[in-house]
Amino acid sequence: MTFGRALRTCLRKFIRFGGRASRAEYWFFVLALVIATWVTGALDYILFDGRHPLGVFLVVVTILPMTSAGWRRLHDVNRRGWWLLLPGIASLIFLVGAFAVRGLTAQPMAEIPTFGNSEGWIYTIMLGFPAVSLVSTIWLVVLLARKGDPHDNRFGPAPQDGQGGWNG
Repeated sequence: MTFGRALRTCLRKFIRFGGRASRAEYWFFVLALVIATWVTGALDYILFDGRHPLGVFLVVVTILPMTSAGWRRLHDVNRRGWWLLLPGIASLIFLVGAFAVRGLTAQPMAEIPTFGNSEGWIYTIMLGFPAVSLVSTIWLVVLLARKGDPHDNRFGPAPQDGQGGWNG
């Protein structure tokens, strides 16, 4: 699959969460978004004095196609698309927990409990969530980079890129 074809395919299938996406389709789309992010970042800096209207527009326009492509890519390695949400869920749990603990302690930052006092267990637990988020992000990248199933799986037939080479 070529760079242009991958970009067209992902944009055309922006709301299709069923089926499978090859490595080339997914990673060429990721590359296109990285390049677009650099360009919009530079333009935002030059044209908008550090504000980010173009960057925000890019995120709004591409969040659904990127999620859909990742979902289908996970299907290609015979995993459910829900795995894509794991890092975000872990981070959300951490943030909600951190704000809840901060609200419960109602102490100045200098007096936040540590491992040595009676409330340190709360922070010990809360430090585990960023670790879970990091590990789940690494695991997700490994899944997205794996070679796909060469045969039909429970999510459908293998993607047909027609190029041989770097698909899967």
